[in-house]
Amino acid sequence: MSHQCVVILDIGKTLAKLTLWSSEQRLLDRSTRPNAKPTSIDGYPCLDVVGIERWLRDTLKSFSKQGHISAIIPVGHGAAAAIVLPTGDYLMPLDYEAVPPDAVRESYQAERDAFAVTGTPGLPAGLNLGMQLHWLETLLPKKATTGTIVTWPQFWAWRLSGIAATEVTSLGCHTDLWQPAKGCPSPLA
Repeated sequence: MSHQCVVILDIGKTLAKLTLWSSEQRLLDRSTRPNAKPTSIDGYPCLDVVGIERWLRDTLKSFSKQGHISAIIPVGHGAAAAIVLPTGDYLMPLDYEAVPPDAVRESYQAERDAFAVTGTPGLPAGLNLGMQLHWLETLLPKKATTGTIVTWPQFWAWRLSGIAATEVTSLGCHTDLWQPAKGCPSPLA
């Protein structure tokens, strides 16, 4: 167990993957798990954080027997985020394939910026992250407006490190929340 290893955590919508790599870039181990489609305690369809976290803990324990894990690199799609609350709890990430109620969609469409501002097309369901956040604000106005928005890959970095952060490539991925030409948050954000 003298060699250094890197773990890649790839969280997709239907499948989570964890791979263990040697410092020589050789694949040492791989584990996958299908993700469930749970409902949050607040009653909205959400991503499978609890199941993924349980699997992640067990798999990392197994991987650690094969070498020293020097880094864990989370990657994931850009259509999801969680809201980390000041208490250290978080709102479950809304399932971006869920279809919001018509009234929520209409009020969001009235607020979102033009494509020329964000480069973000209007997408169906919750594929625009701004739509998800708007929906959560409608469902849970006190909770959803008091936390830190953490995009999906960075959510997992936060769960592993305790540091809540977001970065521009996730914010710029059809979220309605970023102005790439200006390099700053959108007026909507």
